[in-house]
Amino acid sequence: MQKQSKLRKVPTAAVIDIGSNELRLHIAQLQIDPESGQEGVKYLESLHYPLSLGRDTFHAGKMRFDKVDKACEVIKNFLFAAKGYGVRNVRTVANTAAREATNIDYILDQIKIKTGVTVEVMDDYEEKRHIYKLLMHYADDSLKQSALMVYIGTGNIGVCLLENGRMPRTWNIPVGSLRMEEMFGERQAYTRSFHRLLEEYLAGFNQQVASEIPEGVSHFIVSGQEIDLIARLTGVDVTNTPLFALPREHLMELFENIKRKTPERIAAEYNLPIDQADELLPVACIYQNLLSLTRAQTLTASRMLPCDGVLFDMLHPLRFPAMEKRMVRSTELSVRRLAERFHSDIAHGKHVRDFALAIFDKLKRLHGLGTRDRLLLASAAMLHELGEYVNNHDHHLHSYNIVRGSDIVGLNAAEVEIVALICRYHSHLAPGEGDPHYHTLTREEKVRVSKLVALLKLADALDRGYAQKFAKVDTKLSEGVLTITVNTQADTELEQWAFDEKGQFFEEVFGLKAQLRVRKI
Repeated sequence: MQKQSKLRKVPTAAVIDIGSNELRLHIAQLQIDPESGQEGVKYLESLHYPLSLGRDTFHAGKMRFDKVDKACEVIKNFLFAAKGYGVRNVRTVANTAAREATNIDYILDQIKIKTGVTVEVMDDYEEKRHIYKLLMHYADDSLKQSALMVYIGTGNIGVCLLENGRMPRTWNIPVGSLRMEEMFGERQAYTRSFHRLLEEYLAGFNQQVASEIPEGVSHFIVSGQEIDLIARLTGVDVTNTPLFALPREHLMELFENIKRKTPERIAAEYNLPIDQADELLPVACIYQNLLSLTRAQTLTASRMLPCDGVLFDMLHPLRFPAMEKRMVRSTELSVRRLAERFHSDIAHGKHVRDFALAIFDKLKRLHGLGTRDRLLLASAAMLHELGEYVNNHDHHLHSYNIVRGSDIVGLNAAEVEIVALICRYHSHLAPGEGDPHYHTLTREEKVRVSKLVALLKLADALDRGYAQKFAKVDTKLSEGVLTITVNTQADTELEQWAFDEKGQFFEEVFGLKAQLRVRKI
């Protein structure tokens, strides 16, 4: 009783994770290292129940209801275990297997009815975001200067470049340990050259990443549920620290030992369950291929999963804004690199961004949008002309497609879609005109997109000739009129025409007339 009372004095939380291969429960309490002051979590209990939901999703596209019934039993037992620790703060999350199941809405409804639990289905961007933030938090400064950071999920791989403490580039590769095993599993059972099939399949992704990273990346940071197994099989002493070292030669030796063996032989030689043996070779192959892009002699490894990031946020809510601020800086750098990759006019983008943010800040009380919307507007301002790389004709449509198909650090799928839509409508189109993607948005999302589009249209008009005639703008809101004043010696007839034309949509959205006042100097 004394121990339980003591535990309640320290903030505790729990996460139930509905994974592709198993259900997990993590119960933890807040922890701060007395010497370094580093914030972390202390795990009180970690429970696992094997249940291969992902195999059904990747193979048949649906989750089986009999397995969902079993999952509900496990969830109720997990809730009982959390209650035994006095934990009331419990969140339930799900990842790839749930996200890609075509019957997910019915599944979530059944879980809610049978357990009372509302499941948060993380999209792929959110999964990676949690991992990247955690690894950035625990990694020391030397690691952050030059590293390739990799998270292998069951369905997708996240790869991120670390450069001078920031993340300028990410790649989302639509393969993973379980997905690859489901795709090629039958061949693995009877061919000794299965590893070559895997390597050839991964070659295209490797080449894409290799073409965009600087030479001589110093470190290789990995995270995923299989890294613990690899560490044990290679004789590495895995401690309770968030990060541990795995020598490069140990991984290479393991890969050489298993690459020509069937899952049954791997299971027998290493005393593994067959499902772990099935996934071991694909994972080792992925690591070996990506590791070859760096000069790292040691893998910096972590067993942390997205659910650990959720748990960290629950226990350290005050730390979250600082981590988010660091992620925002990486988002800005990622957007800049994307613009450079498509040879966009950076000077034009920066001017339009600065003008758009000045108008955004002036209308803050009127538009009711938040800091996240401000970031999306700034991103769209830098990227709205990407389509000119393809063709100047209908470049706004090309911009939409490029942005929509890009990985932007720190933005989830819904946010990337919003940025893409803002780019689509920055020119002469108005939101909703012949675009089925716009009509799939909720009413609130449509209004949000329209507000951001209206602001970008005005800002873009102020540099219509790409000549940067104005160094800055002064904005004033008075009696239903937004007045934007600029100082210049240049001729402004083009900008005035564009401003009057694009101001019509601004007036339609906000009910305000926008006028451009030019002060000659």
